[in-house]
Amino acid sequence: MTETAPAQPAPKSHPDLPRARMAARIVGLIIPVGLVFVGVIVSLVWLPRLPNPVAVHWSGAGVADGFGSPALSLIMFPITGLIVAGLYFVTRVQDLQNRARPGGDIWGPINRLTPAIVLGGAVMIFSLHMVTTAIQLDLPDARQLEPNLAVTIVPAAAGLAAAVLGYLAQPRLRIAAVVEAEAGEPLELAPAERVAWVGTIGVSRTYLWIMGASLVVLVACLILVASIRPAEPVGISIVGASLLAVLVLTVTCMRFNVRIDERGLEARSFVGWPVMRVPADQVVTVEVGDIHPFGEFGGWGWRLSVDGKIGIVMRTGEGIRVTRRKGRPLVVTIDDAESAATALATAAKQARAGSVAPDGQTDTERPTGTLGEVTE
Repeated sequence: MTETAPAQPAPKSHPDLPRARMAARIVGLIIPVGLVFVGVIVSLVWLPRLPNPVAVHWSGAGVADGFGSPALSLIMFPITGLIVAGLYFVTRVQDLQNRARPGGDIWGPINRLTPAIVLGGAVMIFSLHMVTTAIQLDLPDARQLEPNLAVTIVPAAAGLAAAVLGYLAQPRLRIAAVVEAEAGEPLELAPAERVAWVGTIGVSRTYLWIMGASLVVLVACLILVASIRPAEPVGISIVGASLLAVLVLTVTCMRFNVRIDERGLEARSFVGWPVMRVPADQVVTVEVGDIHPFGEFGGWGWRLSVDGKIGIVMRTGEGIRVTRRKGRPLVVTIDDAESAATALATAAKQARAGSVAPDGQTDTERPTGTLGEVTE
């Protein structure tokens, strides 16, 4: 007869976490969707008082330069508002991932920031809809409109104010990730010996699909914005800059080469940048454990977590956690993490003991890992 170990009790949630989740839902979903419905009702009431055609596009100087059916704005603004409100579910998916991971919940500034950004976008769209519709009431012809900077200033100011208020209105709650890890054990080396480990961090298929889809959407948006006549330089610049940023992040984070030797740890992108270095004499602890990119960092790539860690995290699985004397902790997902941790712990021990020989004067290299690519 065998005895079974008693089940471990589930970690308790923070008492303020339900209130934080509800506040995020109100700010990032309920209010934005409510604004969509209010906009539709007001537009239906105003519809008989609008000219036909109405102004549906405005330049950055507040000049009406595009016209269409009154029904067009009745459809265009609500759809745009619902799309913006749907961005709230990015945070919702992240929160569900966090709740499903071992170790309990995670909550921090990013969980407040995303709903606030959604609210700001929703308020900006609603204000634009209301302002551009109100100034056309009872006009015989929308082409009689005079340039009006309120069309650009009021929505932008209202959206910014709403985002700030939405952020401040949510509880200032911070719950760090709870992780389980084992310390790397250093090797016993002679003074003339040195340790070396090399490995490769590659992206997962999921990362490629998400970044690829983002690039496709941004390219489509750029083509759409560029096809509008007259041309809108501000819109083209914003979409173009977003496309460039996503492209740079995708390319630079495709692959990192990691080397651990007597100098410490270096993780370098295959294009040469970014580079993350941890000198051996700055290493306090090296631990091995499972890494949860969504739970701890909110996604994949070169990341900063809500509790201050820097991560090069490409997939869920084993990795190393490095605590430094100065600077933020570093988390790296990599195969053969135990050997990597042993190598770095050994280098740190030698650096503390002052027994590392200068480059080119050591006799023995003792690698503790093999070169391999991380795959999903």
